[in-house]
Amino acid sequence: MSKKIFTVLLLAVFMLAQFSIASAVAVTGDASITAIPDFSSGTDVDLDWAATGMAAGTKNILVWGREYAAVPVAYDPADCQLIATIIGTSDASGTFTYDFTTTANLNALATGDQVEFTLSVDDQTCATADVPAIDSVMGVNYVDATGPVFFYGNPPSTALVAASLDTAACNTFEYWALARDASFVSLDIAYSGFGSWNPQVTGTFAPPAPMGPTSSLLSWTFAFPATATGPWTASISPEDMAGNVSGPGVLRNAVNVVPAELEDCATFSDIAGHEDEVYVRYLATLGLISGFADGTFGPDNTLTRAEASALIEISNGYDDTMLPTSAPAGCDFTDVAASDWFSGWVWQACDDGLMNGVGGGLFDPNNLLTRGQVVTILNNVATSYFVNPALFGGFIDTPNVLLLQFPTPAYPYGGYGFRTAAWTDVSVGAFYATPVQKAYGWGIAEGTSDTTFSPDQAATRGEFAKMLYRALSREF
Repeated sequence: MSKKIFTVLLLAVFMLAQFSIASAVAVTGDASITAIPDFSSGTDVDLDWAATGMAAGTKNILVWGREYAAVPVAYDPADCQLIATIIGTSDASGTFTYDFTTTANLNALATGDQVEFTLSVDDQTCATADVPAIDSVMGVNYVDATGPVFFYGNPPSTALVAASLDTAACNTFEYWALARDASFVSLDIAYSGFGSWNPQVTGTFAPPAPMGPTSSLLSWTFAFPATATGPWTASISPEDMAGNVSGPGVLRNAVNVVPAELEDCATFSDIAGHEDEVYVRYLATLGLISGFADGTFGPDNTLTRAEASALIEISNGYDDTMLPTSAPAGCDFTDVAASDWFSGWVWQACDDGLMNGVGGGLFDPNNLLTRGQVVTILNNVATSYFVNPALFGGFIDTPNVLLLQFPTPAYPYGGYGFRTAAWTDVSVGAFYATPVQKAYGWGIAEGTSDTTFSPDQAATRGEFAKMLYRALSREF
C-alpha cells in the first residue's frame, strides 16, 4: 500500500471516529414500565413509568412499541413516542398514554393482538435515538378493540309501539339486559371482559342504582313514586374492561309518565320482599298469573303441569271460552277428562305444540312441573311459533326476547346465548339439555348454583313468574 493511500484511509477513520463521538453521546439513566393493564382498546394504552439514575444535562424518555411476533422484529422509530424530557439529575415518574393511532405499524390493531413495549433514555428524540435491543421487552399488552354485544328487555306488553316509546303497566317493573364482550371472535382470542353498564336516567326523580354493574346480567328495577311526572328517559351503554363502549341502548326515550304507572301493581299478602316479587306483581297486573282465594300467591309453592298449560296459553291470548271441549288429534290423554278444570288448557297447549305427554298416553297433569320442563316449554313456544305463527297471539306474539333471541345463532361459537355454564347435572342427551342452554344463555333462567341447574327440581310459582316475565320482555 502506498504512503498516500494509507494517509487517506487514516484520515477517513479519524473523521468517522469524530462523527461518532459527536452524534452518540453516552446518556446515564434507567427507565422502566412500572404498570401496564392486561388489556387496552385498539386506540391507546396508559403506561406507568419511572426513570432513575439521571445524569446531568437533558435526557429524553422514549417508549417503543411493536406487535408481538414469534420471531421478534426490530423496533421501529416510527412506533416510538416521547414520554418526557428531563433536565438535571432528578428521578421522574408518571403515566403516559401511548397512542396506537399515530404509529406507523400499530394503527390497525385487532382484538387478540399482543403488543410489546420497552423504554429507553437518550439525548436524541425518536427519529435519531439508538434503537433498543431486539430482545428488550418491559411490558406486554393485549388488545380488545371491540365493545360488548348486548340486548335488553322492557316489561312485557302488547302495545303497538316501539319498546322505547312504551309505558309500564304499573309502578314497579324491571328493565334487564345481557351483554357479552367476547363477540364475533374465536374462543382462543383474548378479550378484556365486561366492565360496566353505564346506566343513564333523565327525568323528575332518581331511580335506584343497578344491581350490577360488574355482572354481565343487568337487573334494573324501578318503582315510580306518586310524584313522578313529565318525560323520562333511561338508557345503558355497556363498556368492557378495555374501555370500549357499545350503544347506547335506549330503554325509554323521553316518554311522559302516565297515570297507570303511578298505580301500585297487583299484590298478594305473602309476596312482599320476595326475590320474585316484581315479576309476580307485574304479571298479575297484566292478568297472566293469579293467586289463591285467600289473597296469597304462594311464590315458593310448586306448580303442576296442568297449571303450567293454563299459564302459557293465557299468555298466548286464550281464555276459558276459547278452549277446545274435546281432545284434538294426538292429544287424547287417558288421564285428562273433559270434566277436569284443566282439560281445555292441556288440550290447547298440546295442540299448539307447547307441551307434550310423558309417554304411555299420559299427560301427568297433577305431577309437579320441573325446572327442566319449564325451559323446554319456552323452547317449544319459540320453535312452534316459527313453524306456524298463526297459532299465536297475546303476549307471545310480540317482539319479545323468547322469539327474537332463542333462534339466534350462538356467540361467538358453540353453545347458545351470551353466556354459558358447565352444568354438572345436565346430561348431553337429556330432553331439556338444549332448552337449558338457551334459557340460561339468553338470561331467562338462572342456575341453582355456579355448576348446577337442577333440571329435575320442581319449579316454584315465583321461579315460573320470573322466567315468563323475562321470556315475554319486549326487545327491539
